[in-house]
Amino acid sequence: MDGTLGVQIFLSRLKPLLEAGKLVFQPRNRRKTWEFMLAEGLTAEDAYEIIAHLKCEHHHRGPEDDHDGTPGAVCSFKYPYKSIFLYIKIKIVIGETGDSGAVLSFHDEGNYE
Repeated sequence: MDGTLGVQIFLSRLKPLLEAGKLVFQPRNRRKTWEFMLAEGLTAEDAYEIIAHLKCEHHHRGPEDDHDGTPGAVCSFKYPYKSIFLYIKIKIVIGETGDSGAVLSFHDEGNYE
């Protein structure tokens, strides 16, 4: 599902996961994400606070199937931060025991996976 409606649905599913502590960091490129966060002095809690403020206007791509073939919808965002944009990629998986989410990327825009 692509387009504005798809992003709205994705964000409406993301916010409760964030509030329930069911969104975890699972960066695909750990080094890139953690080095960026360390250089900026950001913690995971800071990142979750930024993610909580994502809106449709920050949409970059998706939601779409994960390129690695695993179940779940992936959506990426560009979020203004200081003098740069953050590239944030998030995955939501619908499971039998409930939805869960993972932050796959969180770093400066232009430094894609």
